[in-house]
Amino acid sequence: MVGVLSLLWLIPFVGSLIVWGIGTSQRAAKFIALGFSLVEMVLATSLLLAFINPGWAFVLGAPTTTPPPTPGPFVPLFYLERFGGWKDYGFNYIVGEDGLSVPLIWLTALLTTLAIVFHWDEEQRPRAFFGLFMFLEMALVGVFQALDFILFAVFWELVLLPMFFLIGIWGGPNRRYAALKFLIFTHVGFVIMLLSMFTLYWTASASVNAAVYGVNAPTLDMTAFLHGALRHATGSGIVYLTLGAQIPIFAAFLFGFIVKLPSVPFHTWLPDAHVEAPTGGSVLLAGVLLKMGGYGIFRINLGMLPDAARSLWWVLAILGTVSMVYAAFVCLAQTDLKRLIAYSSVGHMGFVLLGASSLTVIGVQGGIFQLFNHGIITAILFMLAGSVKHSTGTRDIPELQGLARVMPQFSLILAIGFFASLGLPGLNSFWSEFMVFVGAYGSPNLDPNRRLILIPLLSIVVTAAYYLYTMQRILFGDPPEKLAKAHDLLPWERISYAVLVALVFLVGLFPLPFLGMINAYTSGSFPWLGGL
Repeated sequence: MVGVLSLLWLIPFVGSLIVWGIGTSQRAAKFIALGFSLVEMVLATSLLLAFINPGWAFVLGAPTTTPPPTPGPFVPLFYLERFGGWKDYGFNYIVGEDGLSVPLIWLTALLTTLAIVFHWDEEQRPRAFFGLFMFLEMALVGVFQALDFILFAVFWELVLLPMFFLIGIWGGPNRRYAALKFLIFTHVGFVIMLLSMFTLYWTASASVNAAVYGVNAPTLDMTAFLHGALRHATGSGIVYLTLGAQIPIFAAFLFGFIVKLPSVPFHTWLPDAHVEAPTGGSVLLAGVLLKMGGYGIFRINLGMLPDAARSLWWVLAILGTVSMVYAAFVCLAQTDLKRLIAYSSVGHMGFVLLGASSLTVIGVQGGIFQLFNHGIITAILFMLAGSVKHSTGTRDIPELQGLARVMPQFSLILAIGFFASLGLPGLNSFWSEFMVFVGAYGSPNLDPNRRLILIPLLSIVVTAAYYLYTMQRILFGDPPEKLAKAHDLLPWERISYAVLVALVFLVGLFPLPFLGMINAYTSGSFPWLGGL
């Protein structure tokens, strides 16, 4: 019997097949895709509400955990579905949820639905276009649910295919170059990551499996390593990987994740991919696909390799700081609005690495919260880049001037998106960025050199500078004659913006429901974290 969690990836998969198979017209394709995405959205929202308040779990029932058979602490994973038909080969079908994955699954369902609405007038090969969106949603949800390494790897790699074709077919003039660069970078990162998975399988999985599940056989069950790492880190005395074994595995996983995140110096594929991708592709690429890297760092690097995380925290801190400062200064020089937003994403993902490096409760929670907040904000910003291109025929900042007069609705949303991205108090990104800096400053790792926090803080000042400078050039002044006939936001675009802007304010003013989920995850998975 198929469980509710399995339906979360099966629904968009079936939707993609039906769109490809019977979506014979533009109208049929988009309505079928929208219908399936709305069903997915309802199910994902039910899951989110169940985690915010178990009393609201009308569809799924209250979240319940499944502890391993051996005594000892265990990582709380909810609604666990397990099928062990291939367990003799170390492979199990396992999916589950917790406070790390649920916000990202909901974000995936939300942004897929809004991207379909935003492209309501798409006329080029609509069956393939909307079918690829649904297939991408299936793969992304699968990544955030999978709790077996093979299943995780399959979904991880499947994400590449629809995004490759979305960029390569519906992208800009240099779409083939951007699509190939995206594929090569992210696939190489996956191959290195795969080596770590098989190293775990051949060298340590049997002993960890025996300690957690009482079965002395190699396994690719991620839950065995999550439970085993927790017991090891809390001093339960089980047999687990030594520090010497954890460090190279940690490094290989980290390489794959920072390529996807992306972090400097492996970020160069991202601006090209964003500039050439269609607007909906950019929304899902920055809004959700990049989050796979951060998700992997918290799920695997910190969740399964705690000793290596304590030893190599400085690597995460340096990568995060360099990404934040470098991207902020690069944004000052950009003339293409979409490229500016792409580089800003590199900087904002640096917050995730800095939060993870702190190894404090508030810092790690801030890094996880940043994954969610950035997904909302970057979706707004990339949609704005698409709207202004559609209306004026250009994204070049020097050619845009006085849009506050000719496109007042666009200008209002742009101001809100920019202020949210720079971390204005009262908007959603403020909380996650504030928590990251508090955690990093309070981290015992930074003692006695706490003044070093001034380096990443510099990025906040420069971020405000490039956003305000861009607003001054785009919104104010007298519009040139060629912009006099520019139209404002289209009706279906307003729907997407209204939902996202409402979330910016809602999460900014009432962050506790999401922070409660994240706190439940960190307290159950990382009780060994220090600080606040």
